[in-house]
Amino acid sequence: MEIRLAKKLYTINLVVFVITISLMITIYLGFLIEILLGFIQVLSSFCLLFVWKRIGKENQRKIFIYWKMVIVYFILWFLFDWKFLNDWIIYLVGIGLIPLCIAWYFISILKSINKGKNDG
Repeated sequence: MEIRLAKKLYTINLVVFVITISLMITIYLGFLIEILLGFIQVLSSFCLLFVWKRIGKENQRKIFIYWKMVIVYFILWFLFDWKFLNDWIIYLVGIGLIPLCIAWYFISILKSINKGKNDG
């Protein structure tokens, strides 16, 4: 059960990530699909709670780090005053680069779970 769930989550997340990267050429469409990617990844991270005891301590720790990064990102995004930065810097880094880095980190966690790197 958990192997199939992890493989499906990995495949879905990887496909949407690749589509997002591909659409970043158009910038606008890339930013729009990035919202979908973020929603899918957060939902996927909560789906991992169903197999929590079987994914290993190291991957559990990485998922906690992922959740912390997402929470900090949203807190900073909504509570921080970004007016001192150029709009393009906000768009490229705050909306583009940082979420993609967080997404890549989550995909690497899913890949680790699929490879069976469960050390606990």
